[in-house]
Amino acid sequence: MPVTDKVGKKGRIKTGKYAGFFVRIEDDSENTGGYLILTWQGASSMGYDNWVENLPDLDQFFHDSGWDIEWLE
Repeated sequence: MPVTDKVGKKGRIKTGKYAGFFVRIEDDSENTGGYLILTWQGASSMGYDNWVENLPDLDQFFHDSGWDIEWLE
């Protein structure tokens, strides 16, 4: 299933950089015209965000990340 089907969903990164972190894809088209990829580590305030311009770039971002994600929603 393409990651573009996971917009608005929460997952847990199982392997790769940030293993153990959670990830969520947000449609930010109203504000920036693109998509936010939010990553955070449990209840801690430690987190990161990335932005891509469109759906093909979103798929490419996740392909390049090498993450194996367990989607929780």
